Amino acid sequence: MSASTNRPAPERWNLAELALLFSVIALLVPNFIGLLYWSHENGASPIKPRDYNLVVGLVVILLSLVCRPSFCLPALALITIPLMRFLDAALLERYAHITFGSHSIYVMMIAGYLLVSFTGVLALSASKGAQIAVWVAIITIVCCSLVNIYEFLGFASYTRIEGRMAGWNVDPNQSPIIMCLMFGILFTLHKRYWWNMILVVLAAAAIALSMSRSGFAIFAVMTGFYMLLHFRERLVGMIGIAIVSVPLLAIGIGVLGATSTKQGLHKNEDTSGRMEAIFEGDFDKLKSPERAKDLMDGWEAVCLQPVTGYGTGKGGDLLQPHNQFVTQWLDLGIFGIMQYLGALLTFSIACATKKFRGGFCLIPVWLFIPCSQILLEMPAYWFSFAVAAMVLFPRRIAIRIQKPSETAVAQHHAHA
Repeated sequence: MSASTNRPAPERWNLAELALLFSVIALLVPNFIGLLYWSHENGASPIKPRDYNLVVGLVVILLSLVCRPSFCLPALALITIPLMRFLDAALLERYAHITFGSHSIYVMMIAGYLLVSFTGVLALSASKGAQIAVWVAIITIVCCSLVNIYEFLGFASYTRIEGRMAGWNVDPNQSPIIMCLMFGILFTLHKRYWWNMILVVLAAAAIALSMSRSGFAIFAVMTGFYMLLHFRERLVGMIGIAIVSVPLLAIGIGVLGATSTKQGLHKNEDTSGRMEAIFEGDFDKLKSPERAKDLMDGWEAVCLQPVTGYGTGKGGDLLQPHNQFVTQWLDLGIFGIMQYLGALLTFSIACATKKFRGGFCLIPVWLFIPCSQILLEMPAYWFSFAVAAMVLFPRRIAIRIQKPSETAVAQHHAHA
């Protein structure tokens, strides 16, 4: 008997599972790639992100409950972290965050992030949750990459920093974070190596165009480790890819350097320094004196009020330490940072004891902490984190509502 006949046939998707797949994609991808907020703020869509997330989120929740969910309690427990931030901002209002116009607008924003995060994690509990996560990751990577390239070609301008491509997220540091989180899911759940590598090549160009030093460094660590794990079994193919891609990469770097480091007749020192940091391995240029000062200012503020913190929003709004640990400590104090650190250590210890299972999801979850202060407001962060939880803790709690059998009904009447 041939090997193909021994392979089990893939389980077909029923109508409810397909509806859930498309609903989850419709909810998560526009939020991940920034299209939902960009289109509304620029007049391209009359639908408010709040209303869209509420309607589509409720559909996803209902379909998730229909599709035979099996709940992973550690994954759902992760949502308590953004929940505590929301409750602190909404109920205690210890810090008035008015950057977006009023504190109530900020509360509604983080309520939306909380809803999307919870809905994404809940959808993973459905019968086809792992396959849904793979589709979300693939579509997100492709969209982020193509929009960055589209912007670089001059067809549109989305970025808030001249010379760096950002896509609909507007902040050029955000799309590399999103793509690395999605690659963590792909490298964990998607076993088709060459398809993953095609996406790696596409994303490499987009992340390079963003000129995010931390984003490119973490992306290189993830993909390098992934390739190393498959080096022996994929050696011939990888050599072929190197022969073709290295000359193209050299040409691309030259074009990027010529176009992105100039502003008229003047050299853009920021983008040229980023180019050297990314492509020449100049680690001195990976450092930022401004960010080091912001970090020190943030840490000094933590030391002044370490137990209670200052209230959700102050770390990211006023002090901006570009470090998620310090930001969480500033916002929620010692109890907030212990909750966050406890989740990270619990999952990391489980990963170490289970032969790196779920480890690719945890790499960007950890490595972006010293580079960003907005991770806990990103639904993509909790989505990737939850995939790691579901891989590391396979035990599930299932709730099944079944019609009683005729025998059970007869026995009930007999006893009655």
